[in-house]
Amino acid sequence: MDTTDSRWRPAVVARVRRAAHRARQQAGPERETALLLAKSGAAGVLAWALGAYVIGSPQPTYAPFTALLVVQSTAYRSLLQSLRYVVAVVLGVLAAGLVGPLIGENPLAFAVMLSVTLLIGRWRHLGSQGIQVSIAGAFAYNALSGTHVQMLWEIIQMALLGAGVGTVIAMLVFPPLRYRTAERGIEEISQATQLLLSDMADGLKEGLPTEETAEDWLHRARQLDGTLGAAREAVEMGAESVVYNPRTWLHHRTTPRSFQGYRTLMESLGRAGEQIRSISYGFVRFHGEDAVPPGDDFLSAYGELLESISEAAGLIGSLEDEEGDDPLRRALRKCRERYARLRERAEGEAWPSHGVLLTDADRLLVEFRHAHRQGASQPPRRG
Repeated sequence: MDTTDSRWRPAVVARVRRAAHRARQQAGPERETALLLAKSGAAGVLAWALGAYVIGSPQPTYAPFTALLVVQSTAYRSLLQSLRYVVAVVLGVLAAGLVGPLIGENPLAFAVMLSVTLLIGRWRHLGSQGIQVSIAGAFAYNALSGTHVQMLWEIIQMALLGAGVGTVIAMLVFPPLRYRTAERGIEEISQATQLLLSDMADGLKEGLPTEETAEDWLHRARQLDGTLGAAREAVEMGAESVVYNPRTWLHHRTTPRSFQGYRTLMESLGRAGEQIRSISYGFVRFHGEDAVPPGDDFLSAYGELLESISEAAGLIGSLEDEEGDDPLRRALRKCRERYARLRERAEGEAWPSHGVLLTDADRLLVEFRHAHRQGASQPPRRG
């Protein structure tokens, strides 16, 4: 046996076992993947059995092929892909069926049919299923002679069967409600923001940070855009999981239908990231020849302000407790008190630098206050 195989095979088996264990023990990506595979397999088998044994179609393989394509991670995506695929198949089959009588069955006819279907496939409403127009046309091309016109209907019938089976299974068999996915997106960007602000606060305790440290803060602030993009995608995935999901009908009184509150939090945190970049860039500029940096006392107090703001960042999206206490409101009040005291120190020849830092901090607090007032509360955790 190859020594390389003997090394990687136990590692692969161990990873598979760990993933299977996580899928059994808790909700998460592994369980969602396992469920999606199971649903896809069940849809494919059922579609083939119905096509081959119930309908008795001579083309039963089109049904499971379609079913496997349309089973997606959410009910909305499954329904959308199902509609797009059926339309693409119908257009492709009709194109193949119409070209034959007009041109005949020959290489020129196939080229014309393929060109037409490729052009139709560019229709934006077909999305990723646009290529299926050409694929369906190529499979249906043997009907061009006019002796196999019945095959056109067989292909369309099996596509409809597979799309129906795949959509029904995707919508009725444990369709995910990804409130937790959206919540994790909020947590990731707020925690990344909190960590950066906390590190900046610690770095200001000893006065002006070195240029290298300031550039590192700026680099990390720019990286928040990537974290924000992933968080935004998680929120949109959560919002998508609600659409056409039967589980929302079972819990219509407690299930919110809008994720606009989460989107508001995302936008506020995105603008807050811009202010953090501005603060970081300000510290880089203080090392320029013409800059007059703030004194150590001001910087130490500014670090205390950033520490308070970092605590508020970690509370973005939090709920009131059972006693009606609002931790984010309390944290923002503390930030405003420190901001007011610090503003009184903005004087002397370094006042332009003081003003820049204070303006960015004020805008940061404005964004957090907006997130607190306009961002909706977290939906109940159901999946």
